[in-house]
Amino acid sequence: MKLDKLRWIYEAISIFVSEQGYECRGYYLFEKWFSLSDGVVSDTVVVSSLARSVSVTGSSYRAKGSSVTWFHFQDLDFSISIDFAKALKSSTRVSFRKKIDAVYFAALNEYRVAHNPLTGLLAKDAFAEALAQTVSKISGYSPISADAQESILPRAIAVFALDIDYFKQVNDTWGHYYGDQVLKAFGRRLAETALDILNSSVGSPEIHVGHPSGEEFLIAISANANKAQFYSWASLFRAKIADELLPTDEEWAYLTRGDEVGKGLPPLLQERAVTTSVGVTLSSSISRVSSGSSPIASLLDRADTALYKAKAAGRNQVIFYDEILTSCGRVLEHDSATGVVAIDIGANVGVTVGQEFKVFPTAYTGKKKFTVNDGRTTKTLGFYPKVESGRIIVFDTQPEISFACLAPHYSDQSIFEVGSSLEAVPAGSIKHLLPNFSRYFPVPEDAGRGDGVKSLQEYLKDTTAEDKFPFAIVVRFSREDEYSKKYGPASLNYALARLFKSAQSVFHAARFIEVLDRASICIVGENRIYKESVLSGFAEEVAGELHELGVLVGVFCQADSDSERESLGLELDHSNALDFARFAASELGRDPVFSIRHFNYKTARDVMQAHRDARAYKVAYADYEKLLALGVIVHGLENLAGLMASAMGENQLALKHYETAFQMSPNGLIYKSNFCTAAVRLDADESALVVMNALPISDVDTLETLHIYGYYCYTLALAKAKIAGSNLFDQERFLYMVSKALLFKDAAGADNSVIERALAMA
Repeated sequence: MKLDKLRWIYEAISIFVSEQGYECRGYYLFEKWFSLSDGVVSDTVVVSSLARSVSVTGSSYRAKGSSVTWFHFQDLDFSISIDFAKALKSSTRVSFRKKIDAVYFAALNEYRVAHNPLTGLLAKDAFAEALAQTVSKISGYSPISADAQESILPRAIAVFALDIDYFKQVNDTWGHYYGDQVLKAFGRRLAETALDILNSSVGSPEIHVGHPSGEEFLIAISANANKAQFYSWASLFRAKIADELLPTDEEWAYLTRGDEVGKGLPPLLQERAVTTSVGVTLSSSISRVSSGSSPIASLLDRADTALYKAKAAGRNQVIFYDEILTSCGRVLEHDSATGVVAIDIGANVGVTVGQEFKVFPTAYTGKKKFTVNDGRTTKTLGFYPKVESGRIIVFDTQPEISFACLAPHYSDQSIFEVGSSLEAVPAGSIKHLLPNFSRYFPVPEDAGRGDGVKSLQEYLKDTTAEDKFPFAIVVRFSREDEYSKKYGPASLNYALARLFKSAQSVFHAARFIEVLDRASICIVGENRIYKESVLSGFAEEVAGELHELGVLVGVFCQADSDSERESLGLELDHSNALDFARFAASELGRDPVFSIRHFNYKTARDVMQAHRDARAYKVAYADYEKLLALGVIVHGLENLAGLMASAMGENQLALKHYETAFQMSPNGLIYKSNFCTAAVRLDADESALVVMNALPISDVDTLETLHIYGYYCYTLALAKAKIAGSNLFDQERFLYMVSKALLFKDAAGADNSVIERALAMA
């Protein structure tokens, strides 16, 4: 902590000295002389000068004939050297010393205000300011290239809130003097651990350690790291406190040096065990943190909430804020008369009306040891299994508490014991709502949907290889977000389960019926059992029953692949049937009158065009790349990809797509026109003219009405060819087109000087 103070003061003095046109170096004494920048001082001349500077404290020291002057500050065993370029007179050095002293004491006062007087760590306001600066950097952070996005984790910020477990007992048992030494040792270990993390350089971390008051400490870390890395760091801080006695004899000697002998003695070693609880909030997008309050306040509040949960859950552990909702809740009370269950988490950790929770009795969480005692020793044989005692659905939320009722499928449940643990049931989890569910055979939530999507994909591949042409149907809720916000995740799960069971009833011969995500299911089977009339009836029924959810259906079947083969010569691989059906189930670019849409080239084009209309160019281009990987290679999609690339400023890429489009479809006039506009934009006029001069004049006339901007760019390319003396200049065609091109650009208010100059030359 002393080193932090020295650096703080040295920085202030350095700024002052540099403003005077000089440079300075800082040194401190700790058994040996150290340079603030280079470590132990080995130069004997420098060591001698530092020793002489100590002997003239209050003034300065300068060796005879030297331009370097040394100033010492006794209270911190700290000296600086300044090279004045020429030797200063004694009176000038005294005057300069007064100025430096003023800077020194001002910096020292600022440091005292900004740091906790006991531990030397950042005080409350200074920590908040440091956190705000870090947040500002995170908010403005963006990778410098696409390569950076692929190879470097995004910058994220975590705030750790820590305090000393049972610190009041430490004070009450051993007195406040000892308690202060524990706080100082605690802070010192946090600072040392932070330095270890910085030296490791993992994720390029930036760390600030604060001590707002009492036994509460704060740490802010920003780094290019994922949640697992931040958890590792939080666990390291916890372990550095808990895994070694605090304070050690060495720490005690260091912390109490200079204190009155006998003022306080530490307790025996076995009495010095200290642990800490850690609450963590993590965010890579600061805008997500804020919910009415400032981002800084939200980060601190969430870290503090996570700390509270870490202590309530047994102390000496790390808990992330985003895990509180999913796995840190507890039952406070279960009223036998009304069946109402009170739980200890509320709106401040994201509990919403309609949220469903699993309930586990205290013994059956999978964490409690099963032990036996033979009268001599206690032996652990294993662990009690994890068994649900029921499920509840929240109907009322308050900031720190919520009230729930029994889920309908557990209506016969007896009273939950106080302290039973909770796990949030995520949207899209319906295993427990289906027949034959058993609480004694726990399986992953996504395993209650047939054989799983992985097996489904293998089935599609194998069946396609056998020329059996499997079909895929995707049924999805297009308004699941609004529905979930209105009625809660549990209601969304019930609706999804209802859809799933309806599909099981209607498509009982299908090979797979799976839940894909929180808002969609898929149905897959051999084409021989596919009937459009059955699907239409099913779609109409579920759309009526679940009308608030906006049911949409996407399909890919043998008739779709046959149609594309006949009309476009496009071979669509049935092993990609699920991806095609998902694409067709999108709400984008579809006729709202029809809830069912089949996948084909038109579907792909309509979805991409809808993205383009919404100016979501990057999303549209990503769709193109996905379709290309799926074997949907069509000239129209190449042209659309060119339009997206052009809108993103990728003109060279756009040119390539347009060229591919007209090579695939030689009669595609608009593709050639788009190629011309991209080439002219890149000053590749000769490339444009090679393509456009080959057009018959009838196509040029068509272009005037079909794509007037392309018509103009062709004229401009001809004009530039005339000025350059290129043999690609076609005077007859230029004179034929020029008047209409000038009218177009006059209407657009553009500069026609190039065309007018070429016209004068022609």
